[in-house]
Amino acid sequence: MRLVFTLIIWLCSTAFPHAQEAQVRLPVIGWLSPSTTQAYQQTGVGKPGPQLLRESLARFGLVDGKNVRLEMRLAEGRLERFPGLAEGLVRDGATVILAFGEPAGQAAQAATATIPIVCVADDLVGSGLAASLAKPGSNMTGVSILATELDAKKIELLKELLPDAKRFGVINDPATSGGERLRRIDQTARHLGVEIQTIDVHGPDDLEPTFKALRAGHAEGVNIVSSSLFTSLRQRLGELSLAARIPAVCQWRNMVEAGCLASYGITTEELYSLSADQVAKLLKGAKPADLPVQQPTKFELVLNLKSARTLGVIIPSALVLRADEVIE
Repeated sequence: MRLVFTLIIWLCSTAFPHAQEAQVRLPVIGWLSPSTTQAYQQTGVGKPGPQLLRESLARFGLVDGKNVRLEMRLAEGRLERFPGLAEGLVRDGATVILAFGEPAGQAAQAATATIPIVCVADDLVGSGLAASLAKPGSNMTGVSILATELDAKKIELLKELLPDAKRFGVINDPATSGGERLRRIDQTARHLGVEIQTIDVHGPDDLEPTFKALRAGHAEGVNIVSSSLFTSLRQRLGELSLAARIPAVCQWRNMVEAGCLASYGITTEELYSLSADQVAKLLKGAKPADLPVQQPTKFELVLNLKSARTLGVIIPSALVLRADEVIE
């Protein structure tokens, strides 16, 4: 009798914890990002990406470690790592995949046709990742940040900052920037009487040669196009812009913190909020094929006066008054 009782106690002590563990298995949000660990740890006025994402998810009732688990996979600026990272998330049982940038979205879609994907990209429809904004049509929906329109606007901003300039550079990410975006940039530049020198960048090793080529080409300013890769490499881009004395207009406020002269685009807060909203809807049972792609409604102009002084640029007072934020 005592042996039977001991056996029962042993079975309870071993089986119940495993049953409890199975009951508390949390949905997994797999986050694919081109960013570097350094970029996400970088200090500044704004909050780092992981903190912004966790805060945005919490506003929709999704608390990391409590009722969901956030699994972050960074490409460290090497886009060729995405297929392996995406396959790893699928293998590890991701419930939803959040992919930052077209290359991350393409890798996620190649890895799974069933797991819902939220892709934050420059143009989901233009890149072929969604059939339309209203009906994405596959296991992917997400956020399109209107990069084609914004990159053309950034040429106009460069001209306002440098009214006498006749030649601008464009640092382009061919993995995300299609022909239409470059055509719009060229059209805007021609209208303003400015020549364009476009250089493709595929990874961090291309940055230093790019700025040498811009100097050799007598670029008076540079538009760094909308790209999740370039956001992750913002520290080096800011350093090279200042060292080469080529004023840069970038995509995000945190790129201005890193040394770019100005930025114009969606706010990072809205980017993460829209992303978290899509993730929350999918976890509640929405079908990605029918969940409309979201677009931003808020845009901000940020100027860096410290960079202006280093570069010897006098920012027009009218532009300073128009800015949403001026970093001293």
